[in-house]
Order: sequence, then structure tokens, then C-alpha cells
Amino acid sequence: MRTRILLLLLIALTLKVDLIFSQEYQLVWSDEFDGAELDTDKWEFQIGNGPPAGWGNNELEYYRKENATVSDGFLTITAKKENYQGFQYTSSRIRTINKGDWKYGKFEIRAKMPKGKGLWPAIWMLPTDNVYGGWAASGEIDIMEYLGHDTTTVYGTLHYGGSWPNNVHSGKSYTLKSGGFNEDFHTFTLVWEEGRMDWYVDGQLYQTQTHWYTSGQSFPAPFDQRFHLILNLAVGGNWPGNPDGSTKFPQEFVIDYVRVYQKVSTDIEEGNNSGKPSDFYLGQNYPNPFNSQTVIEYQLPKAANVKITLYNIYGQTADVIVDEYHNAGNYKYFYDASKLSSGVYTYSLNAGGRSQSRKLVLIK
Repeated sequence: MRTRILLLLLIALTLKVDLIFSQEYQLVWSDEFDGAELDTDKWEFQIGNGPPAGWGNNELEYYRKENATVSDGFLTITAKKENYQGFQYTSSRIRTINKGDWKYGKFEIRAKMPKGKGLWPAIWMLPTDNVYGGWAASGEIDIMEYLGHDTTTVYGTLHYGGSWPNNVHSGKSYTLKSGGFNEDFHTFTLVWEEGRMDWYVDGQLYQTQTHWYTSGQSFPAPFDQRFHLILNLAVGGNWPGNPDGSTKFPQEFVIDYVRVYQKVSTDIEEGNNSGKPSDFYLGQNYPNPFNSQTVIEYQLPKAANVKITLYNIYGQTADVIVDEYHNAGNYKYFYDASKLSSGVYTYSLNAGGRSQSRKLVLIK
């Protein structure tokens, strides 16, 4: 009895702390890099040196799949000095386009930087649909950029305005008080809400932006559309300059995890079982808390591949509950969690480019 009471108290405390920490955000997408290779259900490789040539920045690398490896819970993007396809350097660049696209949310990435002149790792976002025109009229969000010759500083930047060359940018930098970003892992966070963006390093807010524009459009354009994530390690380019004799290869950009949180609406009207659902909806499981078995209900306004993923409190995948194609309709799933340990979990429904999440509590 005492053990059960302590467990209930621990779960209640965890829920309270999680609510405060997440500020009403719930995990909707993540990659903990627990497998042996990159999950291509979540990421797409970008291969080559453009277009445009040098990715528009006069970069020197050729991006390859082979330079992105997953092991021991980490994604490692390695920049190498080697001759390949007429280029002197290779690296890797991956993105979530049409596999992970979001309008607003909290984006959290824990990573460790390389070191050396001419190295340019970045965690950033581009518009999936380019609603307002070519770069940068439809916007660009740089969550973190870093120049390998200055190991103490990272940058957060927005690009907007008109299409090149009528684009502008705004942003600030964050400098460590001691040590370098190449010496240990640090957490980079962007909180993107309507008309506001906040940048954090290791939980410390270092800039807020609330003013931007796109020609001929009303605020908050262009940052009112869905964007996708990009991770890459560039070599050379207009901003970092090219490697020199002091740059040692290979160099690694190591990512521990990528987590995306969104505010989940609680005022959506549940679908009518007698007809086609009017909206996308994930119901709260019942009973909750539960012992081993519970029911999860959800509705789809149109046919889509459905994936319901269960995450533990660390954002790691605990189970894939559903992963199959469904027609539009109302669904009820009887979930057996008897193989899992007691605790607080988050289950996330992803279908047709939309996602919702809720928490469940398992007590044995």
C-alpha cells in the first residue's frame, strides 16, 4: 500500500512539474536516434551541392547519406576532407519536409558542435509551401547557427521581407560565460507563437522577436505558415569563410535528440459516430489512470496514414500503438500496456500532416 501511495504521489508531482515546464506544450514529434540508422519516415536526405550551386552560399561540401550515422542514441553528421564528385569536402544535410511540418510550437534540440575555421553547423527551418514567394519572402527561421572558429557563440536569426535580393534579416547571438559549444552538449530551443518567437540556450532566454514583415502581406506573415526542420553541417561559405591549415578533419556535429511540442486544443467538438467527422481529433484515453488496458478514440476527417506513438517522460518512444492507413471516420482502439512499466506517458496521433497529443497514466 505504501509503495502504491508513493507511486501516485510521484505521478502527481511529475504531471505538475511537466505542466509548469512545458507551459501547456505537449510532445507531438521527436527523434531520440535510438536505432542503428536514420529514420527515413521522419527525415529526408538532401544530396549534392545545391541548387543553387553551393546552396546559394558558395559552400564547398557535397552532401551524402553516408556522412549521417546513428548509433548509441546519437545522430552524427561528419564533415570530411575527401575528393568526391569534383568536391574537396563531404558532409550531410537532412530535413523533415512533408514528414514533420509545423505552424507554431516549441522546438528543442540538444547538440554538440564541431571546431575549426570554415565549419558551419545549423539547426533551422524553411517554409514547406513557399506561400509568399521565393527566399526569403516566405521566411526562414534559424534556431541555431554556429561558426567553428568561434566556439563560444551561437546565433538565432529570422530572414524575411521580399524575395532575394530584397530580403532582410534580424537576430541576436548568445555567448557562453565559460567553455565552448564544442566541449559539451547544449540545448537549443525556439518557442514560436503567433506574432512572437523566443530563443533559448540551456533554458536561458536570450532574444525575443515580435516584428517582421513580408512585402504585400499582413503581419504575422510570413511566419504564419507551416515550416519544416533542417539539420546540416556546411563546409565553407560566405559567412564562415573557407577552412584553412588550422582546420582539422574529420569534424562532427552530434545531435542527441530533436523534440517538437505544440499546444493542444481542448475545445474541439467530438465527432458524431453517425457521420463523417468534421475535424481531426484525438480523445483522452479512458480509464485514466489505468491498469494494463485502456481505450483510445480518435477521428479523421479524411483518409490518411495514421501513426499513434507512445513516449515516456524523456521523450523516448515506448511503443508504436497504430501505424496503418485509415479511411475517414471514427476509431476506437483497445490498447494493452501490460508490458510497460508504471508511469506517465504521452501518446501522439499523427495523420495527414496534423498531430495531437495527450497524456496517460499507467499504474500497476
